Amino acid sequence: MKLYNSIFFLLFLTFTYGQELSQNEVNTSYEVFLEAVAKKDTLIKQVFKRYKCSEYFSGSVNFYYKDEKLKLIKHLYKQHSDVSLEYYFIENDTLRLQTVVSEITRFNTFSFKSAHENSSSIEKVLEVTEFRTFFDNYLTAGCYEKKHMEKLSEWDNDLFKSLDFNKSSCLKDNVDDVHYKYRLLRKAETKLISYRNKPSCIFYMW
Repeated sequence: MKLYNSIFFLLFLTFTYGQELSQNEVNTSYEVFLEAVAKKDTLIKQVFKRYKCSEYFSGSVNFYYKDEKLKLIKHLYKQHSDVSLEYYFIENDTLRLQTVVSEITRFNTFSFKSAHENSSSIEKVLEVTEFRTFFDNYLTAGCYEKKHMEKLSEWDNDLFKSLDFNKSSCLKDNVDDVHYKYRLLRKAETKLISYRNKPSCIFYMW
């Protein structure tokens, strides 16, 4: 799957969640803003930048502003064949929510034997995980996750959107990593050159 033509855009138009998450005010504000971005709300300003650190590590960063305030950061990157998408939702210049969607393509090998020959085939399997972490200032307020794996040829995006999030454990190392990446992305807001120029690399984080 191509880096910038993946299934990720549609994944963020889903509104089917568990009861607890659907009543979360931050989550509701996040979904409303995502919908406005998808509808190309003229009140939302977007700045797009990209970077390339090596043949195996590259990505892009979108910054979304409303009323001159940064509201959302979208970070899409590729490491080798794995693609990940991160969203950082910001209120009053404070990180309130991070969403991570990881897309991993696996290969299953099947062998066939007959009286005349031995043969094998390779089948692509797509595994998608969406993980949301909520913050109250710098403290973790809650984590939720949903995951699905299916043959790439039979992947059903509507099915994935219909899946409920489950309450998940928030690992301390993961929380520290989120804040570290967020600080680097805020640095990229002013340090990364525009997408029209040759992309540079300021990300040496993972």
